[in-house]
Amino acid sequence: MYNQIVYGSLLHPMELKKHNISMDDVEFVRVNGFKRLFNQEPTYRKADSIYRAVLNIQKDENSWFNAILIKNIAKNSLKELDAREAGYNRVNLKDGLVTYYKDGKIVKNCFVYIGKTGKQNDEILPNIEYFKLCLDGAKSHFEQFYKDYLKTTYQNRQGQLKLIKV
Repeated sequence: MYNQIVYGSLLHPMELKKHNISMDDVEFVRVNGFKRLFNQEPTYRKADSIYRAVLNIQKDENSWFNAILIKNIAKNSLKELDAREAGYNRVNLKDGLVTYYKDGKIVKNCFVYIGKTGKQNDEILPNIEYFKLCLDGAKSHFEQFYKDYLKTTYQNRQGQLKLIKV
């Protein structure tokens, strides 16, 4: 069994529900060693404007982000998840990088989807509809989770990464 880390649209309970994932199957976690940012060219959420970026993560040993962990993913479900995340690669995380919000204990056997090489673009801004879905998803949980989402999510602005503005 595996534990999937989700950090974008699947933060929203309605998006989880579309995939038959109950809130009983999730835990709130922190992922160390990565930065969350809007720099991924979309695979499905096409837009003909600068406002098309979806979320991605990149290695950054001085950063962390908050996320949801979907518990106990069966091996036979991985093919379906890989299809959903077509613009991303499934990457196993080193044990010790993921900890529970509730008690800080380490979570093992975690994987996450990271944008495929060549799909990142530092010139694009967040897809507005997707941005709102992710923001509302983070807000739907507890207050500290929402605050942490705001202080660990970046976008491009004038060639530099800046925290998102709401």
